[in-house]
Amino acid sequence: MKPELTLWRDRDPAAMRLPGMRYGTLEGPPDDPVNAVAQLASAGVQFVQVQEPVDLTDPDGASAVAVFLLVRELTSHGIAVDWTLRMADPAQWRALSHLHPPAAVFHGSTGQENEERVVTAWRDSFHIAKCGYRRGPGFLEIRDHRWGSFRRLVVNAPRSTGFQGLLDGVPAVASASTERVLERHLRENLVHRAGRYLWWTPYRLRRWPLSTTIP
Repeated sequence: MKPELTLWRDRDPAAMRLPGMRYGTLEGPPDDPVNAVAQLASAGVQFVQVQEPVDLTDPDGASAVAVFLLVRELTSHGIAVDWTLRMADPAQWRALSHLHPPAAVFHGSTGQENEERVVTAWRDSFHIAKCGYRRGPGFLEIRDHRWGSFRRLVVNAPRSTGFQGLLDGVPAVASASTERVLERHLRENLVHRAGRYLWWTPYRLRRWPLSTTIP
């Protein structure tokens, strides 16, 4: 079941109680998150609430990836998200730490044990452009701060266009020609696996931070 989304034109609790601040609801993440979130941003949406936890313990992964794609695009546009995450191993949070911080991270046999230290570390380390990309003619530049130190990766053609199919999430079935590229992206944490699905983790940087030579 897809989690219901509630949309708001302001993220301040006091302002959210004012008439007209609630934008409406969506029955689950949109099928085209890149264009859908761009439209929400143009309409003035500033805050999105996801009603159900993102469950990384689900062996299928389709529902989790759908929300991850939404949170990635919302983060890219600077839109705040109220969401929660269930993980089998919360120690793996850093690969997702460029996304807007969740309100809670659950684990354990019941999935109800809140990892407050993970949430605090995620919130304290979060900043704009923590892991994002820009496209140029024949290349893709990725800037990654998720592990504290700065990494700059440049992916040249034809691999620079291969990420396009991962933007909306794909089943984790690679052909012989793409398996090597996927494995490299997985090692670099540019692609994340959730159940049977893979998705591209960096978001598009809409405001380039300072010079391209400055971390």
